[in-house]
Amino acid sequence: MGFLGKIENKSSAKKILTIILLILLVFFLTVISYVTYLAIDYSRIGNINLEVKNNTTTKLTSTKVTNESLTISTYNIGFGAYSRDYSFFMDKAEFKEEYADSQNMTNTVGKYSRALNKDAARDNALGAYQTISESIVPTYGEVDFALYQEVDTSSTRTYKVDQLILGDLAHADYARVFASNYHSGYLMYPFTSPIGASNSGITTYSKYALSNAKRKEFTVSTVFVDKFFDLDRAFTISEVEIDGMDASLFIFNVHMSAYDESGLIRKAQLIDLKNAVTAARTDGDRDNYVIVGGDFNHDLIISSDTTALEDATWFDKQELDGFKTDWYNFLRADSSVVEGSDFFNPKSGETEPYVNDLSGTDLSAYGAVNLPSARDASIPFVDKNENGIIDNFMCAIDGFLVSSNIEVELIETVGSGLNAQAENLAPADPRFGYGFVYSDHNPVVMQFKLVV
Repeated sequence: MGFLGKIENKSSAKKILTIILLILLVFFLTVISYVTYLAIDYSRIGNINLEVKNNTTTKLTSTKVTNESLTISTYNIGFGAYSRDYSFFMDKAEFKEEYADSQNMTNTVGKYSRALNKDAARDNALGAYQTISESIVPTYGEVDFALYQEVDTSSTRTYKVDQLILGDLAHADYARVFASNYHSGYLMYPFTSPIGASNSGITTYSKYALSNAKRKEFTVSTVFVDKFFDLDRAFTISEVEIDGMDASLFIFNVHMSAYDESGLIRKAQLIDLKNAVTAARTDGDRDNYVIVGGDFNHDLIISSDTTALEDATWFDKQELDGFKTDWYNFLRADSSVVEGSDFFNPKSGETEPYVNDLSGTDLSAYGAVNLPSARDASIPFVDKNENGIIDNFMCAIDGFLVSSNIEVELIETVGSGLNAQAENLAPADPRFGYGFVYSDHNPVVMQFKLVV
């Protein structure tokens, strides 16, 4: 090769190197700009007074509460995405050893970040609302209070379907309170189908006029990455004045954090909640009534003195090991267990001192044992190896905390079939009747009386 050829080769190599460096520089600047955008866009909503949309003038009266029971429901509608064939990209799980061979796998991870399509985001939300406003009425009567979580108003993952409007249509003659639980800038993860911008909230409907409502923020992780994937968390407090009584009924609607393997955030959020409950219980120096309902992301039946775990015959009949997931935890709420005594923690597999999560408050935990209220979403709702056992881990993380001046008469999870969610499975299918038709959660209904 001659002298000029060598010069040309060096020049070409230099151009290629320059192009590569420019591409890397553009990529680096793009990443820095995007991270800066997220950091600037991120903000906590804070504690705020909420607008009450009173579509009713009906008052809750002393005559009503003295002579009749009341009914409340809670339902995490999963932003209309989680039909039975849906799995979520952030959920991971591990099969129990005895099922790994028949499944030809040990670990699972979810697939989707968005609803399957716009129709699904709308239709599943509609089905969830109609379950409460219509389907369960023959069995439980018309609910007095309906709580919903993961109600999206303008999110990329729901193709901008406003699910709050759908809820308002289903509960047209109810008072309503809505609060943003979390919002985020446009998240580019996962790269193949970014979850995008999220605007998700919690809604409370009441047959009786609400005098006021507040949004209270939960403590959340300060780790930079966690702030964008577990996002903001909050609960609302709605006051129902009781005509003829010097007391009010306070309805809390909660959606607590998941993906808190260290347990530090759960402890902080429980303190936030207990402080607010204590304040509401004696607000105005009165003997008020308090119900906390919603998605606790804590199992309510595994360590509770209001339920018998052996009655939850479905709890251990599943192939995935829920104790090995990063989102599962449970509420320590058994007052019959002496604080500080040895307690076997099924999640960690270790013995530890028992600490009652509700100590210092006048609350008891109520979860339903007839059916699970939530399923693992690392896989669709399936019996993939057709052995008659549902693959998904299932638990009871939706329910209620109730003050001692309230008598709980009934609490049940609503499954599928007659007077419940729609059902299109054959009775021989192990999933038949279990629900999870419109969400990875099932609704939970509680009937109660105020002790006067």
